[in-house]
Amino acid sequence: MILNTIPVNDAIHRLAELAGQKVSVFGTLSLEFEATCITQIPKTEVSEYDAGTYQSSIWVDFDLAAIKQPEQWLNQFDGRRVRVTGKLVASLDGYDGCGHFSMWPARLIAASIEKFRRQG
Repeated sequence: MILNTIPVNDAIHRLAELAGQKVSVFGTLSLEFEATCITQIPKTEVSEYDAGTYQSSIWVDFDLAAIKQPEQWLNQFDGRRVRVTGKLVASLDGYDGCGHFSMWPARLIAASIEKFRRQG
């Protein structure tokens, strides 16, 4: 099955519909301690940090067994435009979000990653 690749903001806005499904999302990857996430591109479409969450970012957990690469391999993608494919997850009951301090509106359990150049 070929997935349409969608921007981060679309994945967040469609979270009720897409939660639990395999999605392909594009954005900029950040591999910071306690802040591993994919953020909306272009930056002009990024919603500011608001009410305790990063509104235009998704927390990313990498399934390194599925990717079949060591964790250090991911460093080549840090700060780059990427396409990440995996299972999109909404926050658990009782939490306001996902990731460190529940600061992200969603979580992506990533099974693949590649550099991405948007067409058009």
